[in-house]
Amino acid sequence: MSPIQRRLSPRKVRRVCEILEATYGSPRLGNPQDPLDDVVYVILSNKTAPKVAAANYKRVKERFPTWDCLLASDAEVLRQLIEPGGLSTIKAYQIRAALSEIVADFGSSTLNQLRSKSTAESEKYLCSLPGISKKVAKCVLMYTLGARVLPVDVHVYRITKRLGWATKNRADQCHEELEELVPPDYRYNFHVDCIMHGRAVCRPRQPLCDTCCIKRYCEYFKKTSALAKRTKHVLRIS
Repeated sequence: MSPIQRRLSPRKVRRVCEILEATYGSPRLGNPQDPLDDVVYVILSNKTAPKVAAANYKRVKERFPTWDCLLASDAEVLRQLIEPGGLSTIKAYQIRAALSEIVADFGSSTLNQLRSKSTAESEKYLCSLPGISKKVAKCVLMYTLGARVLPVDVHVYRITKRLGWATKNRADQCHEELEELVPPDYRYNFHVDCIMHGRAVCRPRQPLCDTCCIKRYCEYFKKTSALAKRTKHVLRIS
């Protein structure tokens, strides 16, 4: 844990989580309940607007009654179905390759075997599949297998970076340090609430800091507020 994180009070971390939960609740955000369905859903969601990803996933499920049917089809069929979401060639390859490996490992298109494995074992297996990053694996574990993990996506990273919690330069480097900070019982809500907050308020550009429910705990808000005050003072006396 970094020196910055060691100075963070556990009470403050819990309070931020509680405020976000009071503001946004505990939404599911459209992720399927089945782990293999969620693997496909999260791959389709990568670098794609949520509504477009959801529409792509719906088209895929309507076209293929089972994942075995998808594997039996021509690869171009899947690529064309998901083309509106972008990166269709890469995503189609990742989905088909992941399904093929799962069938080779378990004999059928299912990940229900992971329900009897530990979180660490399941995460290791998921990360071994094509197209499955640590973030994707943790999303599947959290949304479908009830694991108390904390996936760090762009919203979680941006918000924790502005809060002063994340110290690494990339989101994919922050999973362990943020799981050390956020208690297990808070992780699911913190993840989904950061997504909601990142879309509505803590945007990449021109964040709506004045309306932010956690601004009193935010290092970014403190710095930008102080800079704005100094600028106003200089303009006044010039």
